[in-house]
Amino acid sequence: MSTDTPHTALPTRRRPVIGLNMAVMEEDQPLRAKAVCHLHYIDAVAAAGGLPLLIPPYRDLTLMVAALAQVDGCVFIGGDDYDPATYGGRPQPAEQLVGERRNRFDLRLAAHVIDRTTLPVLGVCGGHQLINLARGGALVQDIASDWPATSLSHDSSSRAGTPQAGNVFRHPVRLTPGSAIARIVGADRVTTNSWHHQAIDPKRMGRGLVATGWSEDGVIEAVELPGERLVVGVQWHPERLGDEGEHRALFAALVGAAGARASRSPASS
Repeated sequence: MSTDTPHTALPTRRRPVIGLNMAVMEEDQPLRAKAVCHLHYIDAVAAAGGLPLLIPPYRDLTLMVAALAQVDGCVFIGGDDYDPATYGGRPQPAEQLVGERRNRFDLRLAAHVIDRTTLPVLGVCGGHQLINLARGGALVQDIASDWPATSLSHDSSSRAGTPQAGNVFRHPVRLTPGSAIARIVGADRVTTNSWHHQAIDPKRMGRGLVATGWSEDGVIEAVELPGERLVVGVQWHPERLGDEGEHRALFAALVGAAGARASRSPASS
């Protein structure tokens, strides 16, 4: 009698493996420190047909390289603010910084992935900003104080109530016609959520990056690295908008690009 069950049956098709970096919690308390990743990211990758693989902030960077050899694409997740010293800035009261370990690891991870691999990339919120930092760019450290022309409240977390209560700020984003992101979402305009108080500095864009999305006050909401490879960053959180097709399409595009890369790679056979 066969002992196979639905739990032991192997999939008939290999899912593209998508690596995700992780947040570090309670780094200042060694006995309680932990690396975590919001389930929204994991669920969004899985729903798009990918196999999520979490990449913790290794101290030994040879382990990072070994982990990247196992993946077909990457999502750079959001989180708190990266150290402004990274790009020549000074601390500001509005900032809530990631810990030193994540800050150091994420910058090395992003630089390695973008500069030394052909992995497709989707950066989300802080991960979108990370793409810019990894390419030598800088950030607007606090939109409310450093972007006087803004007419929008970009940071839902500063609003009374909770996202679950429907209090998430949403606004339209204009996309460059024909850009990678416009092709992915199938439109030149998309309505997004908004959970950020920082943004990519348009005066200090990273090497080779092109801004392809803006809110109505001129804040950069999307960037990409032109070329055949998919490297896209979005300032909003598409993983929290899984019931809206244009936002699901971002993860579908990443997984599709990762699958295409895997099919071309000898390692995928």
